[in-house]
Order: sequence, then C-alpha cells, then structure tokens
Amino acid sequence: MKIKLVILVTGCLMYNTLSSQDFHFSQYNENPLLMNPALAGATNVMRLSVSYRSQWQSVTTPFSSYGLSFESRFKASNWDKADPKQTMTFKKSKNRMAGGITIYNDKAGDSKMGTLATNLTYAMFFPLNKNSNLSLGLQGGFVQRKMDPTKLIYGAQYNGYTYDPTMSSGEAYSRQSFMYGDLGSGICYTFNREERSITANDRIMAQVGLGAFHLTRPNQNFTNGEKDRLHRKYVFHGNFLFGIPNSKIGIAPSWITQFQGSSKEINAGMMIKYYIKDNSKYTGFLKQSSIGLGAYYRTGDAVVSTLLIETGRFAIGFSYDINTSKLAAASNAKGGFEISLRMMTPTAFLYQRHASKTMF
Repeated sequence: MKIKLVILVTGCLMYNTLSSQDFHFSQYNENPLLMNPALAGATNVMRLSVSYRSQWQSVTTPFSSYGLSFESRFKASNWDKADPKQTMTFKKSKNRMAGGITIYNDKAGDSKMGTLATNLTYAMFFPLNKNSNLSLGLQGGFVQRKMDPTKLIYGAQYNGYTYDPTMSSGEAYSRQSFMYGDLGSGICYTFNREERSITANDRIMAQVGLGAFHLTRPNQNFTNGEKDRLHRKYVFHGNFLFGIPNSKIGIAPSWITQFQGSSKEINAGMMIKYYIKDNSKYTGFLKQSSIGLGAYYRTGDAVVSTLLIETGRFAIGFSYDINTSKLAAASNAKGGFEISLRMMTPTAFLYQRHASKTMF
C-alpha cells in the first residue's frame, strides 16, 4: 500500500512538473516582467528585485525557484533636477522608453528538472493625459532546460509487488539538456492620480494589462518522436491602490489570470497597507514606511498569506501557501514559502505630487 501511495504521489508531482511550463511565484506583483513586458519602467525610474521560492518540502524533494529582475527607464541623465531642495524631483524627460533584464532559474523534484531563462525587455510609453499612459512591451531571450531521467521512478517499473529499477521505463530520452529562443509581448494601461498633499492619502493608482508569452511556440521535448511545442501563455492582470482619505491606510487589491493550453490559473486577493511614517516633502530626510498584510486565493490550489514591509527605497516580502488542492492529504496543507527583496529609486512614496507631472 505504501509503495502504491509513493508511486501515486510521485506521479502527481511529475505531472505537475511536466505540465507546469513557466515560473511560478505567489508574490506576482514583485515579479512584474513575468506578467507583462509592458510593465518595465512603469512604476519607478529604476527597480531591482530578487525572489526565492521553495515548495513541497513535506512531500518530496523540494521544488526551488530563484529570480533576479532589473528594470530602468533609458537615459536617466535626461532627468535633471528641478529644484536643489527637492533632490529627487526631475524635469520632464524627452525619453519615453525603458528596458529590463530578468534571470530566472528553478529545479524541480528528484530528476532536478531545471529551467534557466534569461530575457531582455523593451517598453515604450505613450501619455494619454497627465494622469494616465499606455505602454507597449517586447521581450526576448533564451531558455535552457535540463533533467536527469535516471533519478525518476516510472509506473512501468512496478512489478506488482515492489519497485524494480532494473525494469525498463519504456521512455526513450534523446537528450538531457536543450536550449531554445523565446519571445513575448504586452500592453498595459496605467492610471495614477497622486495625493493632494503628503497627509491627504487620497492617491488612486490602477494598472490593467495583457501579456503574451512563447509567441513562437518553441519545441521543448526531451524524448524521441513527435515535437512537444510549448503552448502560448496569456496573462491578464490588474493591480490597484486606493488611499483612504485622511487616514494612514491604503487598500491594494490585485489579480492575475493565466491561460496556457488547457491549463488555467486565477489568483486574486487584497493587501491592506498601514503607513507608519510620513516623508519630508522638501528635504527628503524622512522616508515613508508601510507594513502590509494580504490574503490571496489561487483557485483549486492554495490560500496565500503575505507580509510586505516597505521603508524608503527598500521592501521585503514574505508569503506562505496553504495547500487546498487534492494533494493536501499528502502535504498536510503545507505548500510553499517565498521571500522577495526590492530596491527602487526614486522611492515610491517621495514627491508623489511632482511625479505625476514629470514621469512622462
């Protein structure tokens, strides 16, 4: 009975690994270029983020994912200081382009099935009015996939009584590593009405976009025979921030919906932010800080609890997935732990009123 359970659970995990064709992070807002290339440079002049995720430690060999993302608006030297006292307020830039680079790597299960993806992103921004703009993005790069098939267990190697590694798996692997080119694009609408004053807390921000990935449908087959073309992935996302006027609380609902082949994922929830300290609008010596608590639901899979601490230019996020899928019986509802680090300039809080006039 135990060997059957092991084979069943291993099979489920192998299926999820083989059919899960892209990187997966619960803190999706901390990995914007995985959602949409048009988000490069959409929020900050410069942004650097690092993410780490580990899951299924209670079931099998942990699945680990790492990510590094850097994005910046081009020709930052064009952003001249408007006022010596307001050291991070800039004149209107003539440049409306941005770019980014992402490096993501993961390892899954006993076979160490891994994916290493490096992409460059380019985005252009078109202002619609003083509070909103439309951006278009293009992303391209290379992906390497590899695995060790000798570490896998197959149903064909169960002789009716026990697992027999000497039996043939019935699989014909032609390669253990390969590389392919990849291409993606996206469009995003951003609305940003800044607060009237530092203490008003009446800011409204909204981003809605659509990203498309694997446009050329590259082949990703480890075995001989017919090609296994990677399905195109479409991502529809929304991210909002509403300040409650004359309070220290902000509400940030968001969602991401992903479609890839026959697979679909919907992740939605909300974070409540409490602003601890205000900025000095003129000296910049005081940096606003906030702490946010959020809860999200990934349909048919997990409930995600999130903690986000932001202080000045830096932020750190923690999240944990509570498994609610059919695998919960084997995992004891233990899903995945995730941590993210973010550094940005200028700070997302400082000189917001000027930013709406100078960003584009």
